[in-house]
Amino acid sequence: MWFRNCYIYHLTTPFQQSPEELAELLENQRFSSVGRQDTETLGWISPLNRQFEHLVHAANGCILLCLRKEQKVIPASMVKETLEERVSTIEAEEGRKVFGKEKTALKDDILSLLKPKALSKSSHTYGYIDPRNNLLVINAGSNAVADSFIELLIDSLGTLGAVRLMGEESPSAIMNRWLKEGLPHGWTLTGQYEFKDPQNDRVAKFKDSEESNPLIDDLLEDGYWVEKLGIRFKDQFNAVIQSDMLVKSIKFDDELLKENEEIDDIEPYARLDADLVLMSQTLAEFIAELKTEFKVITEKE
Repeated sequence: MWFRNCYIYHLTTPFQQSPEELAELLENQRFSSVGRQDTETLGWISPLNRQFEHLVHAANGCILLCLRKEQKVIPASMVKETLEERVSTIEAEEGRKVFGKEKTALKDDILSLLKPKALSKSSHTYGYIDPRNNLLVINAGSNAVADSFIELLIDSLGTLGAVRLMGEESPSAIMNRWLKEGLPHGWTLTGQYEFKDPQNDRVAKFKDSEESNPLIDDLLEDGYWVEKLGIRFKDQFNAVIQSDMLVKSIKFDDELLKENEEIDDIEPYARLDADLVLMSQTLAEFIAELKTEFKVITEKE
């Protein structure tokens, strides 16, 4: 349940729905398994367990959601090989060449035949709404996954005022300044860096580097910009901040993760509640400082 990546959105209008009202709105987009002729399907499931009916889970003011995506797995090599066989057969039997549009039609026919027999794979994307701090946080590994979550949420609600964090100044410029003048109070470097030369797109990467690495200063002097910077936030977690203000590769400290170990396992999902509260509180504190340091614009456009 602990998030590894954070796509952070500022809610431009207060989130008014109660968990019960939100669950009702999500019903129209409840997940159903991929059909025989479908390539993929997605929808909401219970964040507690797929077998549960309720589509949201609330704890300490935050509302947890889960998107499930199911895709048919059809190996490209199988499609290519079958297509080549069909084309060869037609050309041999009919004495003519098969060209673009016909090949496309044949490929579509092959996919239609293979889909009902194909295996499917599923993935889950979690996100939570924090109405008190006007936040939506999605644990996604890519822009495409985060976009799917947002798009389905908008489809379910009808409207959603949510914008990715954006600052008044370039995040790269601010992180460059950190390396020259020092990080915010309570933040330290982890030794992970990625720099980019804006003139020719050359990239320099460092991992587990010492803080005093002289090459860092040389790159800054040569005009390189920070693309990714590993930071440690107040002995609570390590993460990588990117120049687009995404927060990736989050690793919460063991001491933080152990805080809820003593919760009685007999009470169903009490541990999940406690973990959600602890994680969302920790991230809310971090995001508040992130917004300040990066001079994030939060006014409604």
